[in-house]
Amino acid sequence: MSENLPESVGVMILPGVTLFPGSLLPLYIFEPRYRRMVEAALAGDRMFAVAHAEEDGGVAAIAGLGVVRACVANADGTSNLILQGLSRVRVSGLKMKPFPKARIERFGDEDPDPEVSGALRAEVQNTFGQLRKSGVEMPHGFDGYLEGIHSAGAYADAIAAAFVPDPVERRGFLEEPKVVVRLARLLHCLVRQLQGAG
Repeated sequence: MSENLPESVGVMILPGVTLFPGSLLPLYIFEPRYRRMVEAALAGDRMFAVAHAEEDGGVAAIAGLGVVRACVANADGTSNLILQGLSRVRVSGLKMKPFPKARIERFGDEDPDPEVSGALRAEVQNTFGQLRKSGVEMPHGFDGYLEGIHSAGAYADAIAAAFVPDPVERRGFLEEPKVVVRLARLLHCLVRQLQGAG
């Protein structure tokens, strides 16, 4: 991501929802506080973050920052929008009124050894190919989309967003800064799915 991050953004706090960089997240905005948040985002840089709600009422420190790509306002004041993930961010200094808002800083995508991450990506690619041949349904155009991804971290995110169903695992992927660890976890997850499909 080449864009400069804003100093602070609105934060949508949702249980079990993960926004990965590069992925698309459809949202229905109906709560008054989030209506105000979306209005502020659309009037500015069109960005807000999606963070996990903690069981104790807190908010996860790592969130997905996204940009509103499309938004349709409804007559009742609600709206339907598509949020595209841009980056992992660390949130701090959360203020809840008039809507949740926090300071953000870029987080993750540590890849000190591209040779190792490249080898892991090749293993993931091979296992994913086997999964595809097993008959697992793929999103339309997904193969072409993957071919255009050069970054090992972005490649892992794309597959995790589409093929890791468990919300706890998805959150783990988002909060892991090291690309090699994400690729290793993804490989393990795909092998499990392949064994289940066999």
